[in-house]
Amino acid sequence: MLKKLRMLKVWQVVVLLLVVSGIVGAFYGVYGRSTGSSTSSSSLAANTKLVQVQYGNLTSSVSASGSLVYATSEKLTFDSAGTVEAIYVEKDSSVKKGDVLARLDSTSVESQEEAVARARIAVRDAEDALENAQNPYTELEIAAANATVEQAQQQLLDAQTRGPLKIADAEYAVSLASQNYNNALVSYMNSSISSEQLENVRRKLEAAKLDLESVKQNANKAVLDAQGNLVKAEDALASMTVDPLEVALKQSNLNSAKANLDNALEQLESAKEGYPVVAPFDGVVAEVGVAPGDEVNANTVVLKLVDPSVIEVSATVDEVDVSQVQQGQEAIVTLDAISDLELSGNVSSISSFANSQSGVVSYSVTITVTNIPSGVQLREGMSSTATITAQLATNVLLVPTKAISGSSSTNPTVTVMVNGVPEVRSVKLGASNDTSTEVVSGLNAGDMVVVTSSTSSSSSSGSPSSGTQGGFPGGGMEFPGGGFPGGM
Repeated sequence: MLKKLRMLKVWQVVVLLLVVSGIVGAFYGVYGRSTGSSTSSSSLAANTKLVQVQYGNLTSSVSASGSLVYATSEKLTFDSAGTVEAIYVEKDSSVKKGDVLARLDSTSVESQEEAVARARIAVRDAEDALENAQNPYTELEIAAANATVEQAQQQLLDAQTRGPLKIADAEYAVSLASQNYNNALVSYMNSSISSEQLENVRRKLEAAKLDLESVKQNANKAVLDAQGNLVKAEDALASMTVDPLEVALKQSNLNSAKANLDNALEQLESAKEGYPVVAPFDGVVAEVGVAPGDEVNANTVVLKLVDPSVIEVSATVDEVDVSQVQQGQEAIVTLDAISDLELSGNVSSISSFANSQSGVVSYSVTITVTNIPSGVQLREGMSSTATITAQLATNVLLVPTKAISGSSSTNPTVTVMVNGVPEVRSVKLGASNDTSTEVVSGLNAGDMVVVTSSTSSSSSSGSPSSGTQGGFPGGGMEFPGGGFPGGM
């Protein structure tokens, strides 16, 4: 045998060894798998199954009871007082947008023509007021103000020029009087003149000095007066400008007057046509509030029009559940009157104010129906129930709630199959619904957890369904007799 092996080439020896190793490995694999299966079958009960831990969305359902309402409705009026001439529709009549539904008689045309005339006068007056605000002074008034400023400037220049000249003349007079007094004093000392003559010369000197002070004061006063007159003239000219605030006010008044005129013209045309009530949208007449011959005012409700194509559910949600409800959440709506019909919808509004009745607190919720099957007649007031899908957690690790044991609040545990052997792990839990629970820590995606059913028959009912209610897509697995493949 050894001789034959020596005669083989190297690569032939390698191939031979690989074949032998494969045969031996296969033998041990079959033996080990058989042994493991036996172990797990004997260690686990028959009413158990494995579920794979996977990421998913955790949702819950909130029930809201209420009734159907039409979302779009409008109460229509003539917008004028008068006598009803005709009503062209009745309750439950279908109408199109633009249809004439009712009219008043045309006896008010004359009064509306007077209203138009008054509105035209108001517009004219407002235009004149705006023109005056934009051009408050004539060219002659502005030219006169400019001339006054120039005159005041000239007066100031004259005062500034003449004052110093007058002062110089007065100072010269004082100088001459002083020289005369000195000469007279020498003459008096020489006994050439008497004391009375000397006193007369002195008095003239004192008079010249007083005249000088008076000239100075008058010159200063003339300058100050001229400056004051110039300031007043310049202020008067500066004030002869356009006030932007006044212009804006007059423009606003003109705009209002024009709007009133347009409205009066529209009212006149409506009066000529009998103030027709026109359908603002396609819909159905829900109420007729007047009859031909009735006297009405501008606010009298003539008709109520609704749009039956837009349906809402006006419902209430218990205070315990309202925190889970948010705008935009999907809802399934069922009706008591049509048992086999399911409607889709979305939460459009949630009231912030509570309704309390007999100690029960609830909140109003509005759900807009998004699909109305053709041929189905939905009527306002039909009793309905909406099942709202509330998102508790998104893309989190989920396990069946039945897989959790121990105290859910202090020490929850989950049994995990590791290499065919059950292993108890402590876990930290998050949000939960009736079927599934979020695992915050303690497990990994792909772990196989043990779920024990209440009876053996329930363990063979199939794997958990996939979807948004806490199911595990493809995660549920069962084996005959409750056993698990070795090596799991």
